[in-house]
Amino acid sequence: MKPLRRLLLGGISVVAAVSLTGAGVGSGKLAITGVNVVDTDSGAVKSDQTLVVAKGKIAAIVPSAEFRLEPGTRLVEARGKFLIPGFWDMHVHIAGLSADPSWSKDVILPLLTAMGITGVRDMGGDLSVLQQWRREIESGKLLGPHIVAGGPMLVSGGNRTPEQIPIKTPEEAREAVKSLKQEGADFIKVIDLPSREAFFAVADEAKRQNLPFVGHVPAVVSASEASDAGMRSIEHVVYSNLEMDCAAKEDELRQAERAARATHEEGVSARVLQEAMKSYDPMKAAALWERFARNGTWLVPTLVSIEILSRHGTDAATQAHDPHLEYVPASLRKLWDPDAPANKFPPGERQWWAQQYINDGKLTAAMIEGRVSLMAGSDSLDRYVLPGFALHRELQLLREAGMTPLEALQAATRNPAKFLGREQETGTIAKNAQADLVLLNANPLENISNTTGIFAVVRDGVFLDRTALDELLNRARAAAKAAH
Repeated sequence: MKPLRRLLLGGISVVAAVSLTGAGVGSGKLAITGVNVVDTDSGAVKSDQTLVVAKGKIAAIVPSAEFRLEPGTRLVEARGKFLIPGFWDMHVHIAGLSADPSWSKDVILPLLTAMGITGVRDMGGDLSVLQQWRREIESGKLLGPHIVAGGPMLVSGGNRTPEQIPIKTPEEAREAVKSLKQEGADFIKVIDLPSREAFFAVADEAKRQNLPFVGHVPAVVSASEASDAGMRSIEHVVYSNLEMDCAAKEDELRQAERAARATHEEGVSARVLQEAMKSYDPMKAAALWERFARNGTWLVPTLVSIEILSRHGTDAATQAHDPHLEYVPASLRKLWDPDAPANKFPPGERQWWAQQYINDGKLTAAMIEGRVSLMAGSDSLDRYVLPGFALHRELQLLREAGMTPLEALQAATRNPAKFLGREQETGTIAKNAQADLVLLNANPLENISNTTGIFAVVRDGVFLDRTALDELLNRARAAAKAAH
């Protein structure tokens, strides 16, 4: 690895070194001294600590006054900085849909790393590509986040693609689950299914294959039924029809939706959701939150993606000139152009998304109050939902919905680790945990927006200073510009 720069700190020569193509495991030892360590379990902040990293893991955490520098240890002076675990974005699409693997590898992976995201859960993409990237990342040949991947999503129509598998019958549902298990998928994701029978076939076969199943709650079942069937995480609020489960008029509204679906009447589902929110019943909602807790069902609200949709058409100039679009190839920017006739929302649809964003926020606030287990996810690379940046915005929106700064931080660190069963290795700063860390300029427990002030990232023990992170961003921009 080539040194990017040399710093003189207290007379000690400190080398910040990184290979910008492969992370590898940090050679020798790294010591981050004088730092404030944030405990993502308790919210306590231990000041003036020295954290030692060796072979990609946290080897020790001691008061700086007790630290003794060993020969060959790289020293980073971090007085006044705050150290937190690396972030997980629990809902991304980085190798499929809008993210074409022909360019996304060279754009999205360095961008995520530079934004402090050291782990992602890919919620629908080309499984073989994602698995290849994961092998390269974990072997040190490629710099990027840890990847948990489900591969193609199960849908009720369309053609078979690397991103989706169409399902028509319960038998096809079972075969899809079996095949994804054989291909090495980490979980099964459902978008929509044609029948209740197909949904419960997925749930049953996933249990038989010892695979978690997650995703949208299809219209053919309720969120309560999905939770009871073992759905490990429910994605989004609006796309999972959570308003319906919380509505006093639920039975009446579901009957209206079923009738409309049978006659292919358009627009009814959208109207039904608004009617459901108007008849919101706090007691029913509280019972649903208790059910989620009892069943171990997690929620990923993805508020940022709905916020962006709520602004579509009313804030076109801002969207079209977002400086973060430097990380999006020109062909995709053209496809997203809010001024293109095909992308314009009718006034009624604009109003619906604006109201839906408000509804999503209200239900997320109710879930926070009801102590539902939540995780942060961005739904990038959806339209104008830009990897890395969107996750930090999601944390701010969770704070606005009622989370404390600590709870918002936990939604992207400790909670994903618990969900994945990796509490000992990620989402925490503890001895023997993976050395995936973010060094911030200011305390995120005082203001969650401070997560954007990144001083450095430690990825698998490799220290990436601000110069290295900026170089990653430069390379991502260049790759996006060169993409076709």
